[in-house]
Amino acid sequence: AALLSWIAKTSETCEWVTSVCTGAMLLTAAGPAKGKRVTTHWGFIPALRERGEAGTVLENIRYVRDGNVVTAAGVSAGIDMALWLVGQMHGEDHARLTQLAMQYDPAPPYAAAV
Repeated sequence: AALLSWIAKTSETCEWVTSVCTGAMLLTAAGPAKGKRVTTHWGFIPALRERGEAGTVLENIRYVRDGNVVTAAGVSAGIDMALWLVGQMHGEDHARLTQLAMQYDPAPPYAAAV
């Protein structure tokens, strides 16, 4: 209850409210993502839908923006979301430089084994 209350109160003054993986369950329960389009880890899509707090729970998508709420499906999708947010806050060129500095070049892991 204390955590949900903190999320509800803090989110009121945030430019962006984000979550990675099952954090979408907290954002819908606390209110910022209630009634909005969200995503979460594929293993929790049915549970989040059953709760009925989100407007729509999308699957097979890395991250979803609905207003100032952005939810990411899982850990690597959270990196994608974070880079998108860097682009929103500091411009696309800055986000691309950040991606380069991190050496984040998403590709299937076995494709790198050449």
